[in-house]
Amino acid sequence: MPDPINITQIPAPRVELIDPRTGLMSREWFRFFNNLYSIVGANLGIVQIPNGGTGLSSYPTNGQLLIGNTAGKKYDLNTLTAGAGIGVTNGAGTIGVANTGVLSFSGGSTGLTPNTATTGAVTLAGTLDVDNGGTGQTTYTNGQLLIGNTTGNTLTKATLTAGTGIAITNGTGSISVATNGTVTTNAPVTKTADFSVASTDTWLINNKTGSTCTVTLPSPSTNTGRVLYFINYQNQSLVSASSNVVSRSGGAAGTAILDNVAGNWATIVSDGTSWITTQAATFNNLLLE
Repeated sequence: MPDPINITQIPAPRVELIDPRTGLMSREWFRFFNNLYSIVGANLGIVQIPNGGTGLSSYPTNGQLLIGNTAGKKYDLNTLTAGAGIGVTNGAGTIGVANTGVLSFSGGSTGLTPNTATTGAVTLAGTLDVDNGGTGQTTYTNGQLLIGNTTGNTLTKATLTAGTGIAITNGTGSISVATNGTVTTNAPVTKTADFSVASTDTWLINNKTGSTCTVTLPSPSTNTGRVLYFINYQNQSLVSASSNVVSRSGGAAGTAILDNVAGNWATIVSDGTSWITTQAATFNNLLLE
């Protein structure tokens, strides 16, 4: 049944157009024509939105869309707006949307530098430099390490160099360091005045005359396991500058290393806390076990 309130639902009448009794248009046909007149927007000639129309009187151009506008409760004709890196192509009944931005990147001296737009997958090419968080390197061999190089402020690829008595084995993502034969040390060093033990010293000769010789030993805490050998060439004592030497009999750490007799010798080893005297003898003494 038609809605009696909504005249747009009244069907075409099945009566004569002219009422024979009055000679005028019949009431049914008048309401039908008035219905059509309302649908097309009264005197506007445009079907309005509530009646299923667009409310627009102009023809759209290629690519224009009907876009709702709450201001006025209407449709506006408009095209898509292309943003950065996006291209819009309006055709006859078609709209093409494409990426016109960067599709590839190059890791150059300034980091990730965009190239001109291309097609296909986004790819990363080039080498990222050190000053942009990269390594500046693209290939490696087994055992290579990245080592800082102030020349150019770069990272240089290099492997560990084996010294005398040391063997280095470079594996896949691994480096092994081992002793190779008898471990050798530097030549003995002769001291004629108070001195500090250098990082390369192992054998040390006290040849200071006239007074006790004082030696500044390396910190035991950073030299755990290090061995030092001392011998007297003079009748002068050798003492540590700090109370960090434990005698062969144990007890609290003191300063004594060698008594004031030429030919006395001693071996001390760091345990991480003190220098422990593990061997010592006086000159011309017979050692019995």
